[in-house]
Amino acid sequence: MRPSADDGGPRRLGPHWRADGAPKAAYLTQGEALSVAEERRHETGVELSVYRCDVCAGWHMGSRDG
Repeated sequence: MRPSADDGGPRRLGPHWRADGAPKAAYLTQGEALSVAEERRHETGVELSVYRCDVCAGWHMGSRDG
């Protein structure tokens, strides 16, 4: 379940959510996520890490500096 902004603490969405509050894209395999991350790196120059999500058990990409 998505954390509430009303919880009294600092807003922290966690690894399943993008900074804008939308859910991150989930990939079925690590290989698929790595392939998309590599495409993004070639397109934008941004390095993304790939990790297994504890919320949906899919694979997500995230910024290496965040």
